[in-house]
Amino acid sequence: MKRSKPILILLVFSLLLAACGSNQPEISDIPTQSPIAQTATLAPTATATEIPPLVLNICMAEEPAGLYRYDGVENRAKQSVYAAIYVDLLETDEGTNQSLFFESIPTEENGGIVVQPVTVKVGQPVLDAAGKVVYLAEGTKIEHAINYSIENPVVWNFEQEYQMNQFTVTFKLLPDLKWSDGEPLVAQDFVFSYQLAERSGLGHYQWALERTDSFVAVDEQTLVWTGIPGFVPRDLQAVLWKPMPTHQLGELSDTELLTADITTRVPAGWGAYRLVSWDAGSQIVLEKNPNFVMSEQVLPAYDQLIFQIEPGLDTALQKLETGQCDVLDMTYRLEAMEKSQLDSLAEQNILITENLEPVQQLVFGIQPASYDGGLYSQWTSERQDILGSLETRKALTACLEPDTLVREYLADHLPETVLVGLEDQENSILDPNQALDEIGWMITEASQAGVRVAQGVDNVLDGTELQLGLVIGQSRMDQDIAGIVAQRLAGCGVALDIQALPLSELYRPGPDGLLFGRNFELALLSWQPENMNYCQFYTSDQIPSSINSWVGTNLAGLNNEAFDEICWGISTWLPDAQRMNDSELMAEYLPAIALMPQYRLWVSSGRVNLPESASFTDLWKFTPIQ
Repeated sequence: MKRSKPILILLVFSLLLAACGSNQPEISDIPTQSPIAQTATLAPTATATEIPPLVLNICMAEEPAGLYRYDGVENRAKQSVYAAIYVDLLETDEGTNQSLFFESIPTEENGGIVVQPVTVKVGQPVLDAAGKVVYLAEGTKIEHAINYSIENPVVWNFEQEYQMNQFTVTFKLLPDLKWSDGEPLVAQDFVFSYQLAERSGLGHYQWALERTDSFVAVDEQTLVWTGIPGFVPRDLQAVLWKPMPTHQLGELSDTELLTADITTRVPAGWGAYRLVSWDAGSQIVLEKNPNFVMSEQVLPAYDQLIFQIEPGLDTALQKLETGQCDVLDMTYRLEAMEKSQLDSLAEQNILITENLEPVQQLVFGIQPASYDGGLYSQWTSERQDILGSLETRKALTACLEPDTLVREYLADHLPETVLVGLEDQENSILDPNQALDEIGWMITEASQAGVRVAQGVDNVLDGTELQLGLVIGQSRMDQDIAGIVAQRLAGCGVALDIQALPLSELYRPGPDGLLFGRNFELALLSWQPENMNYCQFYTSDQIPSSINSWVGTNLAGLNNEAFDEICWGISTWLPDAQRMNDSELMAEYLPAIALMPQYRLWVSSGRVNLPESASFTDLWKFTPIQ
């Protein structure tokens, strides 16, 4: 079940969203909680040996503001520490392929996963045939449990009794699991975390919460998750909330949880290491967790991990060379360095590129909020309906040639050592200039600077220039990609106006924010698809609007019933589903173009052995070179 993260860049179509993740982009410079204590300490475990501890020194450029899971803050510093104090709950012992935390990974074969028909009733939350969470009412299209057909859903009415499939997962914890403070880790801790997610009000948990019928602890070792009828999770991670220590936090108010030391500074964990001291602005010290579920195959090699807070990259690199640091983590944002600097760094050290699931996407503003309710008119609207045309979007995509765009960008920014194994995307065989001509976007004698104008384009006033706005963040990656996009579109007679905004402004909530207010033409951004297909970001129920308080991932505004139904079919495990590849569906309807995965660079000295699929989340698997 554990998904390894490759060293090499792989081009895959991958909001910080999910039961344990976020569909919001990483915003590390926005404080969301009160100041916390300057120093927090747990007493280190006494040792009888005189042998000095084996230490892995990790330099980090920034310090976590706090470590509470439900404070709404996700950034690299927090993730670095998480990599040590938590591990994947579905992690398996590579030697035996047995789960470290559960008696077994639930499957249909071992009875841990059960799909059974249930009778549905009016007003009950279900997942309809288009994959939307709805309250069952007359006329709702559903997938019948018996006569299952993704192409021919039934229409529910009050006269007949219908059944839908309901998905149940049973997790059996191993006995005698413990938190890092020695207290028992039990099923109720998972349920408590689920309850905290509900209480947090954070939008990126809503997707999973809405699709959960119940999540209960049957006893101290048994968890049962049941989904709403019609919902089938793609990944068990989607239905397993990471536990929180009920024995420590159960009596704290939501306000206290945001500021208490035991949530923000020294949280109990279940991973290979436990946090023992935090000297603000200086270092965070962790030691082996004596209560970690260990075997010979997963025994952590280092006695201590010390995160040294070192904001200066030059100083950190010096420490790497002198042995004061063994690893520079991803907080240094090495990906922002010039390629010549990265080449030099790669020659001297081991440069690791981690592929992340968020994919850099170019999103089309298909239906702005101003078009809602069928109010669009080419005569009165503030903007013409240029990108509502699928044909126009396909022509622009062919003009961009996403595959070669990615290669051009990466070749200019990354060392050759991390550019191996690029997967080819298929570029469109469409001739973009010919396609634009046929649509009615023409270059005439009156065209300014070779920009096309509309002559008979559907839903667009004649004489409208093919000029588009592109909103981006202020990162070097965004600006460099935008430059390539502008150059390629110009070759097809398309003018581009680029607007670079701080993340706080770019992702401002709707209706005023450009993205969530659906008031843009093109946008460069990334979504995190944990436990979801990418198409699910663009189903009609995810359109930000006043109905859902402007919370939703479908910033394009794509509203297409056929797309919704096919996307739901892709994500189901039920028999006889008519499937289409996720990327094929996205290419067919084009709410967005996948460009490249986001990546993070970090560097290791030659003093550390790395796991085969090196990832900073596997920090506890690092070993010293003797």
